[in-house]
Amino acid sequence: MPYLRTQLGALAVMLALAGKADATGPADKDMWFVPPVEYASESDGETGTQCIALHRVRSTRILAGEGIVYQMSGRKLLINRVRRGASLLNRNQILITRTSGALLCAGDIVQLAESPPGISAGSVALGRFERYHPPARP
Repeated sequence: MPYLRTQLGALAVMLALAGKADATGPADKDMWFVPPVEYASESDGETGTQCIALHRVRSTRILAGEGIVYQMSGRKLLINRVRRGASLLNRNQILITRTSGALLCAGDIVQLAESPPGISAGSVALGRFERYHPPARP
């Protein structure tokens, strides 16, 4: 599903750019090359997964400077070590997630807000979701 969504997005960009070409120059002048996205499995194995179903998320917790832990139904924990913006993560922040469907996927953007005022603290780009095993407490 993420592979198809990415490919459809790339096609939409190419079609939009093709429509901007005018009759005074070659049609491919305004075209951009969009490299193919590596296909990733949908399994929850050791390598992780690209997407998770939002209805299965029971809670979230921020690991400052590292990532976001998602507690899924069945007490399974997944961590998303964000692609961009990990240094912005603070444990007292609120996550604001806007999606267009029922899945949260690698590449989606999550907005951060300070708690309690709700002032924007930036945003992070999600990476792959991997199994999380919290460190043992001493």
